[in-house]
Amino acid sequence: MNAVRDIIDRVDSVKPLPDTALKLMNVMSDPRSTLGDIVDTIKYDQVVTGQVLKLCNSSFFGLSRKVTSLDDAMLCLGTIKVLQLVMSVHTNNMLSAEQRGYGLEPGVLWKHSVAVALASTLFAQRLRLPDANLVFTAGLLHDIGKVILNEYVADDFAEIIRRVTDEHLSFVEAEQQVLGFSHEEVGGMIAEKWKLPPAIVQCIRFHHVPSALDPPDALVDTIYLANCVCLMLGIGLGEDGLCYRADPVVLERRGLSETDLECISAQTIIDLQRVESLFDDSTETTHGRK
Repeated sequence: MNAVRDIIDRVDSVKPLPDTALKLMNVMSDPRSTLGDIVDTIKYDQVVTGQVLKLCNSSFFGLSRKVTSLDDAMLCLGTIKVLQLVMSVHTNNMLSAEQRGYGLEPGVLWKHSVAVALASTLFAQRLRLPDANLVFTAGLLHDIGKVILNEYVADDFAEIIRRVTDEHLSFVEAEQQVLGFSHEEVGGMIAEKWKLPPAIVQCIRFHHVPSALDPPDALVDTIYLANCVCLMLGIGLGEDGLCYRADPVVLERRGLSETDLECISAQTIIDLQRVESLFDDSTETTHGRK
């Protein structure tokens, strides 16, 4: 545990989420919050407001008129869509760097995180869970521990991969054996340090082992299943394990079948392609494409 504490103590070198994102997550997790509270949280951050409006005005959405304010964006696209754009923008820089310790090329962790966020939303809709915004954000941040551990894991990467290959362990199991802790544990601790909402902290900490909770938590199960789907699709897999399968116990308690997984997998691929084209389109527009 001392090693974990040492890592957390050094985490100040990692740029945390912007104040706007932290405030937004707390506002979104408060059932008493109004639409006005949400807009007020975002609109004073000129950088993120500009980025969101740029995305809204890209050719991807094909709006008939120019969107000039967050209120206008929410009117045209809907509150949930705008909030998802906000959180995607906030996490893009943090998650887009190469994760050498995990064998992930630049941009792969962000792509995986966005895919899990999208799949989480689909599972939440299927399970009729409330608060789609919180689900999406938890999906985006579930692997934040990998950002923190990236260089630390790189030192022991060969031994972790050997155990995955020779002993048929999952990457998480090998990570735990070699390091004495895993990225979920570190991610949960850093999420607490950043004062993220407790529901998101719990999702980060248990997204590989939802059955460790008693009683089970529907939100954690949702993030777990979304992560399984994306890893089975090979989105962000890297060196992170060999073969992923969703725990049948989790599927059974949520009333889901393999057919449900297949349907959500297919829709996740479609939704991810749309998000990628949206950000690509916005980047091209910024560089002068008309």
